[in-house]
Amino acid sequence: MPADDLGVLSEELRSHARVERNGEVSWHVRAAPAVLNELAGAGRVVLGLDIRDYDDDGTFLEVAWSVYDGADPFEARDAALGALAREELPGDWALITWRS
Repeated sequence: MPADDLGVLSEELRSHARVERNGEVSWHVRAAPAVLNELAGAGRVVLGLDIRDYDDDGTFLEVAWSVYDGADPFEARDAALGALAREELPGDWALITWRS
């Protein structure tokens, strides 16, 4: 989701967002559960998570980590939280994609 929908999140979570030039938004995996909870509370459906491992120069390796194809914000949140709880995340940043 483009960064222009970040207003549904608290100022604290917005301040921790990593916003790319193309509008993609990610958070450190420690903050991601709070983001997922606030998105569900705002009626946003999390479509998926990609886990990123950034290098010092800003390049990254990205792994698709979860996909949700339903319409319920809370089911979507639970699916994403379950994916984050899996062992051995391949990076420290969660790119979160959602829709209204």
